[in-house]
Amino acid sequence: MKNQIIVVEGYHDQIKVNSVFPDINCIITNGSEISDETLNLIYQASLNNEVILFLDPDYPGKKIMNVILDTGGNFKLAYIGKDKAISKNKKKVGIEHASKKDIYQALENTVHIHQNNNHIQFRDLLKRGLVSQENSNELRKKIAKELNIPFANGKTFLKYMNILNIKVERIDEILYGA
Repeated sequence: MKNQIIVVEGYHDQIKVNSVFPDINCIITNGSEISDETLNLIYQASLNNEVILFLDPDYPGKKIMNVILDTGGNFKLAYIGKDKAISKNKKKVGIEHASKKDIYQALENTVHIHQNNNHIQFRDLLKRGLVSQENSNELRKKIAKELNIPFANGKTFLKYMNILNIKVERIDEILYGA
């Protein structure tokens, strides 16, 4: 069995994760200014360990995730909604602000990321109104919420569907109850 390593953005995120899972190892990215050395460490860790990306549900978190995914490593994704990761004063978003229960649930419900997988095409999104339509954002939000993944624009949404190995049938099930 592989060891688990959680990738978080900052020290306070690590403290919060370790308050729920005291024995789990974390790698800290130090925010969106992730160094090449840290990227290499994360990639090397993914070769022999189960590496879970658990980044803040905001733009910098998405940016960090994409940089890490570009290494081509083998990763899982844990996600917590923005509404569950907001500070008490409603000014900051981050894993460190989430409840222990929400962190536990996010880390228990990870999804494996499949690189270079193109089951879903842009035309599939277009056909279902997930891009280039007035209500496309709402439809993508519905799917993102159901799959517990970050909301994204059409291009990034397509990328997420493919790296998570989501099939068109699953999208139809969420949208139409098929």
